[in-house]
Amino acid sequence: GCAMATLKIDLGLKSFEVCDTDGNTLGTIRFNPSDPGLLPRWKDAEKRVRELASTPEGEYDTADGLAMLDREVKAQIDHAFGTPVSEVFFQQVSSLAICEDGSMVLDHVLQAVEPIILEAQKTAQANSEARIKAHTGKYEGKAIGLAPEQR
Repeated sequence: GCAMATLKIDLGLKSFEVCDTDGNTLGTIRFNPSDPGLLPRWKDAEKRVRELASTPEGEYDTADGLAMLDREVKAQIDHAFGTPVSEVFFQQVSSLAICEDGSMVLDHVLQAVEPIILEAQKTAQANSEARIKAHTGKYEGKAIGLAPEQR
């Protein structure tokens, strides 16, 4: 075949093995936890999911209604991550299924994921500030690189 030049681009993607509480591997998800767009999308999805999950009884009382709600919840989470993570997180289980502790499977997913996102965002912000400082620090308080009228 023809030799094509390749570009290797670091997108900041990280792989996370997702396991259940018994230690069984459910799958692997890949996303950039420090993507600045992820946190706003995640917060929007979480808000929307909470609204959906607290929908007054009746609206989603039927099996079809619950299935529709489950699909929407999973779509919101996939949108936040920009990749289909819900099939790994939830397997064939409804996001609205109740666990032994009385909370929904959805709550367990949210609790597991949020700290990873928040920590990655914090680290990325700190590293970005340090990098900017490294480049601009030598100019602080000096007239280096300024035009005469800027000094």
